[in-house]
Amino acid sequence: MEVPRDENNSPVWLNGDFFLQVIREFTHDPNARLCHGCKLRPGTKPGEHFASVMYRTTIHYRCQQGKEASVDVIMKIKPYQPGLKKDVLEEGDLFLREIRIYSQVLPEMKRRLEEIGETFNYPRLIYASEKPHTILILEDVSAKGWQTGGYITSFEEVVPAIKAIAKFHAASVVMEQDDSSFANRHRCDVADKFKALDGMLKKSFNDLLDFMRSTEEFAHLVLPVQKLQGKLLHYLIESYRPSSECLNVLVHGDFHSKNLLHQQNPNGQVQDTMLIDYQICSWTTPVVDLYYLLDTIVDQSVKEQHRDAMVYLYYKEFRRLLHQLGWLGRVTSLQELHIELLRKGAIELFHYVALYPYRFVDRSKIDFEALLSGKGSNPAASSPVYRRVMREVLTKFLHQGVMEP
Repeated sequence: MEVPRDENNSPVWLNGDFFLQVIREFTHDPNARLCHGCKLRPGTKPGEHFASVMYRTTIHYRCQQGKEASVDVIMKIKPYQPGLKKDVLEEGDLFLREIRIYSQVLPEMKRRLEEIGETFNYPRLIYASEKPHTILILEDVSAKGWQTGGYITSFEEVVPAIKAIAKFHAASVVMEQDDSSFANRHRCDVADKFKALDGMLKKSFNDLLDFMRSTEEFAHLVLPVQKLQGKLLHYLIESYRPSSECLNVLVHGDFHSKNLLHQQNPNGQVQDTMLIDYQICSWTTPVVDLYYLLDTIVDQSVKEQHRDAMVYLYYKEFRRLLHQLGWLGRVTSLQELHIELLRKGAIELFHYVALYPYRFVDRSKIDFEALLSGKGSNPAASSPVYRRVMREVLTKFLHQGVMEP
């Protein structure tokens, strides 16, 4: 397997002494000892992550008067090598946020959901630390059948992902109901991170406009896209603000296909889904995650055929779970949710302008630092599918008022 660049040279402190400390804290046994050395492996394939340096290993250990045991783990480390990744993540609390989610929020969600007979899956937290090194260690659940996948190609197979995000949202609402400080602790400050996308957006717009000018069928759309060019980043940041019209939730915030793990049935179809990578969770409008669901998880054909059905299933599950979990407030209506989607349409516009072209290239070949800094070329310019989809969605955005005529 090709190794991501950041994982080529592991930090020297990630050694036997460190793993001995980890396993003693995990087992609450100060006399636990390692049975074998821990051989590091790359955490993911190239193109599957950006915001962390990741490794896997198996820790073999023996507790006092116990048999040898082992635990498969995956480690997420704050980027430490010079480069855009380190610069973007140097400031802020993304890792601390995720540590808090895994150590406090997810266990409480699981407890509440299990009380009403619902299952809630997430990787078990093994160890977390901020100093002297920022690291999060989770159980590696791949041996239990949980695997990443590509874009989901049927409505039936996306149902588990829809139910998973509805559970996450609904549980967060009742947690905030019982703890008035919950929303503030998870306040939506991640929007400021979008300022780092300025180079990427400029390049994406230039690529799109060059593509549009090459064919007459986009002639009526060139001016609206030009007008939008200097405004989309502002519109995007505003769209990530908490809603004044819709029930806010704790959103996952990065709810795309590579941040889902699936279990499949014997026929190879998705039968269960769990969420991973909670670094940019924040308290805001649920349509942040709904647009990720519609735009970055399913194949375009599934969205075109089942968009309203996906939103309806989410809404039905969200409302059902809120009532069962003891929510006392008013539930946003389905019509209000659709209005919120339209009001925050800049999120979907960003997905199509900046992210959709990369569906047409092998993710393992994407240089994410080059992408974020605005380098590289449009990988979809020669695709007839890209041409059809962009013509249709840009026309829709114009007719809906998401773009100015």
